[in-house]
Amino acid sequence: MSKESTPEPQPLVWLASAKNDLMALPAEVINTFGYALHLAQTKKAKSGIAMPKQDMDLIRARLKAAEQIAKELSK
Repeated sequence: MSKESTPEPQPLVWLASAKNDLMALPAEVINTFGYALHLAQTKKAKSGIAMPKQDMDLIRARLKAAEQIAKELSK
């Protein structure tokens, strides 16, 4: 039986005041965010199960907003 490896976490890019906002929260909340981020990055999709369209639409909208913020910050 082979042991599955856990993928390496992706680099995290902070936008605007997100990091300062997070660090201002209680340690327990920060730890919960960190754990949730770790789970989101390492979760493996089950074969044959597509992500719901509603979730994909939300992801695309958030990505578009993040790209716009990044573009404005780089001016």
